[in-house]
Amino acid sequence: MQRLKTGIAMTKLFKHALVALDLSEASDLILECVPHLSKFGTEKVTLVSVVPIPYSGEKAEFNTDKQRKQLKSYKKQLEEKGFEVRFEIRSGVHFYPPTEIIEQAEKSSADYIVIANRGHSKVQELLMGSTATEVLQRSPLPVYLINVEVEWHDDDTEKRKLVLSRSAGESLDHILYATDFSENAARAFEVVKYFEANGYTRNVTLVHVQGHHYMALSDPATYDEVTRKNQEQLEKLRNQFTDSTREHTDIIVTFGTPAKEIIQASEERGATMIIIGSQGKGFVEKFFLGGVSNQVTRMSTIPVFLIPAERA
Repeated sequence: MQRLKTGIAMTKLFKHALVALDLSEASDLILECVPHLSKFGTEKVTLVSVVPIPYSGEKAEFNTDKQRKQLKSYKKQLEEKGFEVRFEIRSGVHFYPPTEIIEQAEKSSADYIVIANRGHSKVQELLMGSTATEVLQRSPLPVYLINVEVEWHDDDTEKRKLVLSRSAGESLDHILYATDFSENAARAFEVVKYFEANGYTRNVTLVHVQGHHYMALSDPATYDEVTRKNQEQLEKLRNQFTDSTREHTDIIVTFGTPAKEIIQASEERGATMIIIGSQGKGFVEKFFLGGVSNQVTRMSTIPVFLIPAERA
């Protein structure tokens, strides 16, 4: 992600989106969301589909005509909406989708990645991982996660369809920004300011969750003082907005389990997108231990914009 500089309203941080598609039924839902990304300032779209080829031990040609036909159809639909569009099929023996998506994003000079959580059970995703989970954890670029849910039919348990939890068209209606006041949280706030400065949003909720370690403060006066200071820090953030946005910006300082509190706040305030910074830790550590941002992406039913730590 480019650095924000003076003239933030003139900067287009998210001009080029790389959209990852597996060409399953979820892909139609993702494509339905893409036109709304113009509200982010997006003008160019690269569609990428990864087609792993199982190794059979025999030399053989692998046909991707079906995938190419579908991507051409998607390309045409988006071009009719005014986007500049190209598509890529990355196909090879045992190609690993998360790696290929991230590499294609870098090769295409994309500004951010769009991907969907395809409605896997939360337990299954926690234990086994998914393409979306790994891209979220490993991408050096911001990742916009679209949450897709499974809708079951009561009269037939075998019948199900995928549906959008929330339309991307509503994403900027009300942003919930969660911060722990870290360097990377400040980086994520630059994205909130970008959307606000460009007039893309006017409703924001700023949230700081005081973790359980705050409860260890035995002196109530000390606890109240810490809470007051955290509120003041959120006030400083709110004061960076324009007058009209400040009037529509709420501040929440709460305590508990951070991810649960963030999700609860998003539901109670009617947020339409969560913006949060990742912890920037190693993949293995995050996979086994989890992190606040990782938990939020699994628990949220609204889109999540995850801003990675700046890397060398």
